[in-house]
Amino acid sequence: MADIESLLRPSAKGARQVFFAGKGGVGKTTMACLAAVHAARRGYRTLLLTTDPAAHTGSVLGKKVTDQVEVIDGVPGLFAAKIDQKQATEDYKKGILDDARAKFDEDTIRTMTEELASPCTEEMASFQRFIDLSSTPGFDVIVFDTAPTGHTLRLLELPMDWSEQIKLKATGGTETLSAGDRQQKDRFDRAVTTMRDPDLTTFSFVMYPESTPILEASRASEELAGIGVATQLVVANLLIAEEQATTPFFQKRRQLQLGYLEEIKRRFAEAALLRVPMMDSDIRGIDKLDMLDKIVFEGVA
Repeated sequence: MADIESLLRPSAKGARQVFFAGKGGVGKTTMACLAAVHAARRGYRTLLLTTDPAAHTGSVLGKKVTDQVEVIDGVPGLFAAKIDQKQATEDYKKGILDDARAKFDEDTIRTMTEELASPCTEEMASFQRFIDLSSTPGFDVIVFDTAPTGHTLRLLELPMDWSEQIKLKATGGTETLSAGDRQQKDRFDRAVTTMRDPDLTTFSFVMYPESTPILEASRASEELAGIGVATQLVVANLLIAEEQATTPFFQKRRQLQLGYLEEIKRRFAEAALLRVPMMDSDIRGIDKLDMLDKIVFEGVA
């Protein structure tokens, strides 16, 4: 089991990618922002990316986040960008169809247009945009604020079926691949290889110490393991501290949480565990993130 600090910094092999996943509403955005600020404060040039259309990365940072990689004022070395899924999807479709129109008849184009109406197209387009942004040279750490678990799994599994998409794009059914198609497939293959390398990628799950988030994260982690992606970090969020348990209600809730923490340790025995306490206010702005950074990482190896 790796120590937590090593999971959030680059290794001797290269830049570190950090993915956050979990049930909707468990705090992935806050944890991604926290990890990004943590890395940047330690001197690592860090890029924070989001694809979740419901993400509130900008409000957590207290800064505007656009579809362009831009510096986050107040944290030297921290940059952020939002992947506009709608625009990425339109660009992706246009690129495929523009290329196809030079090669195929209108019947084939219509078939491809229908195929591209699949919900998977948005996932593929977002993943391609992620690769474009994460390949930007000069970053030591890239933090990926993912969407909820099911969305994330589809995003990661899509490259395994990319060869079928390539055949559709290039030939409408034959086996020949163009140089450009091979290059694109190679990019996806390299991205998946990087995700499977624990020295280059940290895949983490955020959860409340409650039954449903733990079960969903456990199932998703098993699915990821099936495609060769190990879960290296789990984040237990909104923990009630002993000094906060001053009433019978909170004392009982804390005891329940302690029991669920043991379940988390059992289900994710090979992963490091990061404990994040319940705070008395929303985490909004760099000052609050710095405060949480000191609380969460104090004494962490």
